[in-house]
Amino acid sequence: MLLLVGEADDWTPAPPCVTLASQSGGRLELQTYPGAHHDFDAPDTPQRVLRGVGATSSGTATIGTHPAAREDALRRVPEFLARVMPAR
Repeated sequence: MLLLVGEADDWTPAPPCVTLASQSGGRLELQTYPGAHHDFDAPDTPQRVLRGVGATSSGTATIGTHPAAREDALRRVPEFLARVMPAR
């Protein structure tokens, strides 16, 4: 499994993902992106704060495109899939 996470994600925080990956025995490949929030890979999404998010203690979550993280994810996902699901 490949998990791509923004280190600045305040909706689905990165630390539990980092812990899970470290305990996965290599079954989980993790890539974190400094400065990236939730939805970092969405195209052309301005950074903004959502309100009324029940899954966070503050009720808010920041979303928005992070161009460098998005570019890396768009490269990394097909490479990962080609590696774990080789063509027959």
